[in-house]
Amino acid sequence: MIVDFHHTVLLVSDFDRSLSFYCDTLGFELISRDEDRRGPFLDQMFAINGVVIKLALVRAGGEIIEIIEPVAPGALRGITDASNANFGIARIGFEVNEIEKMVEDLTAKGVTFISDIVDMTVGHYAGGKVIFFKDPDGILLELQQPSEPGKIT
Repeated sequence: MIVDFHHTVLLVSDFDRSLSFYCDTLGFELISRDEDRRGPFLDQMFAINGVVIKLALVRAGGEIIEIIEPVAPGALRGITDASNANFGIARIGFEVNEIEKMVEDLTAKGVTFISDIVDMTVGHYAGGKVIFFKDPDGILLELQQPSEPGKIT
């Protein structure tokens, strides 16, 4: 039985750039950082010999994101859903309290948004606000301000 959401993993092309983006720009908390993670455990877990990765854990609220940059040639190839298919993880959404202020702050830090803030008018989303942007590797991210804090949309 699944009891809770544990973490999300993002494979990135530049470890330091991504850590700076998620921690300095978005304000996530750095939990741990390992720039030379390797060993039998990783090889067994991924069924690939010679896995070497850079790995950091960052936290936003109660959720953990693993930021991983594969280091060894071929490390982690084929264990991501990144592809040209029309399925897979579409984006990661983050709840915010004051979306206009957050967009203003992030814009000042160089973040480019895909659109203006959109007022949600449909079903359980009604009364909320949303906007999309991308991280340095083009991973689609979402800021969402629900009509009531913590409301599942």
